[in-house]
Formats: sequence, structure tokens, C-alpha cells
Amino acid sequence: MARLRSINVFIEANPNCPEGCDQRFSASGEARPVTWVRHCPAGDETILCDVSGWSSAGGGSPCPARAVAVEDSSSGVSTLVYGGDWGLRLTPRGGEPFGEPYLLLADASMAGADG
Repeated sequence: MARLRSINVFIEANPNCPEGCDQRFSASGEARPVTWVRHCPAGDETILCDVSGWSSAGGGSPCPARAVAVEDSSSGVSTLVYGGDWGLRLTPRGGEPFGEPYLLLADASMAGADG
């Protein structure tokens, strides 16, 4: 069995994520880059969003987003999508961008990389 490592998601309150967050996850795989996610913001309709990490550099700028398998007490294994020190920036295709501190997805196929 692979040795688990912790991933800390610590986001201070900022313009992208006003609420901030402080979470720790146990990774059970290797992180990979992602550029899009299938997101259900209201729990009903799934929307396709471009995703990047969001950094405090320059008052807010893109950086890589990553996905990794993590242990989830409610469903066994989930996929954590995380980004920069200001969280993630999601842009629905044809919509306005918004911030999230991180995403916890039920299925690894809900996040991917173009190219």
C-alpha cells in the first residue's frame, strides 16, 4: 500500500475566496495538472468550467491547478482539485469567472487537462 501524504489547503480570505479555508487531506495518489472540471455549484446541473489555480502574485493571477486522489470518509476516495494561495479560479464556458478554495469531486473523470 502506498504511503499517504497530507495536502494542506490553507487559503486566507482574499478577493477570489472571501471566506478562505483551512483543510487537510490525505493523498492516496500522485497529483496531476488539470485545466477543466465538471462542476455542480448548486448541486443540480453540471457545468463545464476552465480551471486554474489563483495566486496572490500581482493582486491575483493564474497558476497551475492540480488534482489528486484523496481519502474521503463519506465515499472512500474522491478527487481533490486545488490551486494557489488564493484558491481556484473557475470560468464556466461562456460565463463569468468565480473563485473556490478547492473542489472535492466524486469521480476522477470530472477533472482533466487539455492537450
